[in-house]
Amino acid sequence: MVEMKRVMEEPRIQKGSRVDVALALLDKGDKLLDVGCGNGTLGYFAKSKYKEVYGIDISEIALKLSKERGLIVTKVNLNDENIPFEDGYFDFVTCLDVIEHVLEPRDLIKEIRRVLKKEGALVVSTPNIRAYFHLFHLIVQGRFPKTSDDRKHFDGGHLHYFTYKDIEELLQDQGFKIIGKYGTGGKKHFKEFLSGGVVIKGVKI
Repeated sequence: MVEMKRVMEEPRIQKGSRVDVALALLDKGDKLLDVGCGNGTLGYFAKSKYKEVYGIDISEIALKLSKERGLIVTKVNLNDENIPFEDGYFDFVTCLDVIEHVLEPRDLIKEIRRVLKKEGALVVSTPNIRAYFHLFHLIVQGRFPKTSDDRKHFDGGHLHYFTYKDIEELLQDQGFKIIGKYGTGGKKHFKEFLSGGVVIKGVKI
């Protein structure tokens, strides 16, 4: 009973976090999809801008929490399955710190583009391997940077590492126009070096 009460409390967002930055970039619309929805925090707060908020994730625990927070949820393994929605179904897609976990990032972005409406928008985030503190670990300490605090899996199960330029080119190659680049932690200037997270907004063209 205590656990259920804790789950149902309004989630909190850390200022400058990837969720905080992404929420500020959302346009109003009918349908939003959060790819890798986790515990549903972004979707919970996005409900004020969308008639329907959907979430997909591989974790049944995450999907249970997201459903309790009002998302329409589906279990999906992005390495083996397509996004289970028809072409042009969503106005907006968020994909926060997921792309570094999938086997083929290009296939993920291609699928996201498919389920977006014409001129629909995407916000994607990922750890910034070019951040100064990662460069310090690599150049000074001689150790490859760790981009996750998750100790259960090696570096949180991250398979790929990206800079701003990497994500820009990936989105452009898959048919998106870049309309904004943002940083986590409140970093607005020199974000390519100072921000711990890459956040980019693109529009389907």
